[in-house]
Amino acid sequence: MLKQVHHLLTLSDVPRYNIKAVVQQTQVNVSTLRAWEQRYGVPRPTRSEHGHRLYSQRDIEIIKWLKQCTEEGLAISQAVALLRDISNSGNATPHALQSQPPPPTLADAGWPDLRTQLTEALLSTNLRQAHLLVNTAVALFPIETLVLDLFYPMLVDIGERWAQGDVCVAEERVVTNFVRQRLLGLLQIHAPFAVGPRLIAGCAPEEQHEIGLIMFSLLMEQRGWELIYLGQTVSAEGLDGFLMRLAPALVCMSVSMAEHVPGLLEIARIVEGRRRHHLVFAYSGQVFDRHPELRGRIPGIFLGNDLREAVIRADDLGGEIDPERWMRRSNFFRH
Repeated sequence: MLKQVHHLLTLSDVPRYNIKAVVQQTQVNVSTLRAWEQRYGVPRPTRSEHGHRLYSQRDIEIIKWLKQCTEEGLAISQAVALLRDISNSGNATPHALQSQPPPPTLADAGWPDLRTQLTEALLSTNLRQAHLLVNTAVALFPIETLVLDLFYPMLVDIGERWAQGDVCVAEERVVTNFVRQRLLGLLQIHAPFAVGPRLIAGCAPEEQHEIGLIMFSLLMEQRGWELIYLGQTVSAEGLDGFLMRLAPALVCMSVSMAEHVPGLLEIARIVEGRRRHHLVFAYSGQVFDRHPELRGRIPGIFLGNDLREAVIRADDLGGEIDPERWMRRSNFFRH
């Protein structure tokens, strides 16, 4: 591995390839490239005189190497750290990387116990303890882990206990609103740094259930998407002009109640009317599990209701989007 990295660092750094060529040569999609650039500063493309990203042969080989590392089980953060060690010192070894303590795992941290402690703190309205527990989790783990392994399963558990009558409505609301507030805070912390395609996320008209959408939006933001979060009960009024002005790449809507599906359909038709501009509409919601026949009425892409899978499917859509689109989105819809 050491010789391989030394070799790729000697390759030409002359910028000549656009992002479409990079995707074709590396088989790494646009969103992943954006996320690596945003979080780790690798690769570092230059800009053409028109502001477009240009990559060198060295960039391409580095991307291929990072892809290989992640496929072999090495964390992307560790691969980047090794790359920097070799680049900066010229004498780093795989042993030096292995000697670093590995990042904590869920098992090491006793995550199920932490989840139980958080649930108990919230049900006893010990909000101070609940915030301390979440602060600890935020410091120890990536956002993806926080959402998928702490908040999401805890909310599922509380929902089941409420349905069985083991917790009352007020207790369920304490838990849900606590999680909602923490998630919205995380959205604001990371929002200014996204550089990928623009995503608009919201709930169908009259739809109030948004916590799943918030988690989805936060995970998409972590993958480098620029998020415009609209929240609950998004009206179709004025939406077409809004889309013309913001020129998003993807619009994702959520709905959980069957009576709100007509409102979702109205919004879907507005977005689909912009399909010629490569604007994609996607949607999700438990109502489509209860009434799968409704999916055939909604133009667009159904993401499913598994949070992890929905994020992967939506993120994969980034590879189908014009890679330079967000560079000129301010006037995209005027042509």
